Amino acid sequence: MDGSSTAGAGGVGVILLSPEEDILKYRVQLQFVVTNNEAEYEAVLTSMRVAKALGVGNLKLKSNSKLVVRQITKEHEAKEDKMKRYLKLTSQSVSNFDDIRITQVPREENFEADEVARLASSNNDTGRPRLYIKVQSLPSIEGLDVIYVNSKGSWMDPIITYIKDGTLPSDPSEAKKIRVRSSRFTILNEELYKRGFSQPYLKCLDSKDAAYVLSEFHEGVCGNHSGPRSLVGKVVRVGYFWPTMQRDATQVVQKCDKCQQFGNVQHVPTKHMTNISSPWLFSTWGIEIVGPLPPGKKQVKFLVVAIDYFKKWVEAKPLTVITEAKIQHFVWKNIICRFEILRVIISDNE
Repeated sequence: MDGSSTAGAGGVGVILLSPEEDILKYRVQLQFVVTNNEAEYEAVLTSMRVAKALGVGNLKLKSNSKLVVRQITKEHEAKEDKMKRYLKLTSQSVSNFDDIRITQVPREENFEADEVARLASSNNDTGRPRLYIKVQSLPSIEGLDVIYVNSKGSWMDPIITYIKDGTLPSDPSEAKKIRVRSSRFTILNEELYKRGFSQPYLKCLDSKDAAYVLSEFHEGVCGNHSGPRSLVGKVVRVGYFWPTMQRDATQVVQKCDKCQQFGNVQHVPTKHMTNISSPWLFSTWGIEIVGPLPPGKKQVKFLVVAIDYFKKWVEAKPLTVITEAKIQHFVWKNIICRFEILRVIISDNE
């Protein structure tokens, strides 16, 4: 196997050799930005996928990438985020085989796979009309963070069990919920479908298939990075359903790097804006007299209060009696001497 990275696209070349010396050449064109090391990992994953599809139990992989081979054999540690994700996915794919070994070979011994990889990245079919090519629009690690794993199994299992066998959970409340929900579903060709009033049956998907469908509709070949509501509408129109469609679509859009970088920024305020009644600091004051109050120390029973309209600064002073001179003294000492000459005093004249 070999991976190739070019300015326009990447390519993967795989040559499978059976014990009977049968040869199968397979190439994949990577239509996304990819580095050489990422292309080498894509080559390893493609080899495993093809071998698994052919029913291979024992697999020996040969690659000329020293870094990828040593990371898979745990001789080197993967430090970059993408390398860690590729290594994690590769480790998960190893469990699909009874025995698997990967070795590094010199580049001159891997020239045939290198030629197939370069041919895939250039998409040049001249002289190679029988060489099969597959187009891959997303990295293999794409969507690993948006697959929602349900440790209790698929949400469809209780409904399918009830429709087929009439079996319900022992919990009465759960049994009632499943009995009511099951009336909206039916089984066609061993697949669960949701009934609809004004639309055809919708095929039900588990969490893994739902994550793949959302990823394809959002940023696949025909994806346009639409918002959550539009994304759910597309999925329903095509004919798919699962209960958490809106929540999952919202999470996919929020985790999409391109949507966060190039999406329209909403400038609408979170609530209605309130006009500022005073655009200058300490220029407009409201004044009010409170009382009579219960007599306090020194027989004070009135309170004169002034509030700045801009900053809501409060000035207050207790008084024994209300006279014109005392109010003038309060305004002069507590407002003008402290905050300079004001523009307006607002009072209700009471």
